[in-house]
Amino acid sequence: MSESPPRLTIPAKVLIGLLVVADAGFGAALALGLVRGPSIWLTAGAYAATVLLAVLVYRVSRARVLKRGFDGLRDLTLGDEGIRLPAGTMSTRLVPWAEIADVTARRSARFGDGYLRDAIWLDLVTGEGVESSVQCFTPRKRLEPAPPRRRQFEQTAILDPALFDAVVDRLRRELRHRRLHADTRGEPRPRRR
Repeated sequence: MSESPPRLTIPAKVLIGLLVVADAGFGAALALGLVRGPSIWLTAGAYAATVLLAVLVYRVSRARVLKRGFDGLRDLTLGDEGIRLPAGTMSTRLVPWAEIADVTARRSARFGDGYLRDAIWLDLVTGEGVESSVQCFTPRKRLEPAPPRRRQFEQTAILDPALFDAVVDRLRRELRHRRLHADTRGEPRPRRR
């Protein structure tokens, strides 16, 4: 795995680089007096347009990278029965919606590459926690090594922090939705006559 997750698509990097080079070249030509004649408003408008275009390209590219990462997330799946997540190298575990009290982010315990990262945990109504293999990216220099005797499963999905937070929020929303749905489906109240 690379040291950092991808932040932008290659075409976006190229386009933003070209815009920076064009702006720098035009600014140098203006400073050296090679270009004469354009009004200050035209020059400012051209710079503002290129900066706006660069910001727009950055935002669209960033949204696509996050969407691609979210669509490619296969380590946990949501279903009508509950959340299915890896339990080891070749096994999965289904945690029913009724058994989940909350979805939190805290240090990994079983999954990882020998370093401690924040992982998505399902807190159960019994007080126990079930760790998913979905973890949040942290730069290597800020990581703590995992205890040496702890058994690790290397099957992990290490997500960009923004995508990690989006997955946690999505799981919490789904849990609230399932609880609301279960509450409204409850036993009907007897009518007063």
